[in-house]
Amino acid sequence: MAVRDVIFIEVILFVIAIGFFVIKFTADTIITSMVAIPSINSSSSTVAVFQGTQDKVTDNLDMLVMGLFIGLTLALIITSWFIGGNPIFAFIYTIIVIIAVVLSTVLASTWQNITTAAVFGTTVSGMPITNHLISWLPLYVAIIGFIGLIVMFAKPREEYV
Repeated sequence: MAVRDVIFIEVILFVIAIGFFVIKFTADTIITSMVAIPSINSSSSTVAVFQGTQDKVTDNLDMLVMGLFIGLTLALIITSWFIGGNPIFAFIYTIIVIIAVVLSTVLASTWQNITTAAVFGTTVSGMPITNHLISWLPLYVAIIGFIGLIVMFAKPREEYV
């Protein structure tokens, strides 16, 4: 059923966002400490390579989370269209979406607790899209759940000949 996909989207998005957050923090810490070593940063080209890695690789993790969110949302819409749904089950779908929104508030709160920890410093400022997406996850889950509901139950009924 497509309603499970709503819960799947929020959990996968949260897990990937936490994973990328840790990768960004680790990579930024390693690059900063390596540039501080005099034998490594003796040439400007070495420093440029490290900073280029930081700019090109770790800063694009934010865009990957956004792309994942868009891809999973489109997948939800497509699967909702192809799954036959009886309007009687729209009530159950709505209840499960409400449960998913409650779960997403827990995930958003966990994200806030992790990213505001003093250990991570300002790492979250390097991931503004991910921070916005996960911080406002309950709203986005409600929207995609409602879109899935509309697509699944409001499509024209197919008559078999």
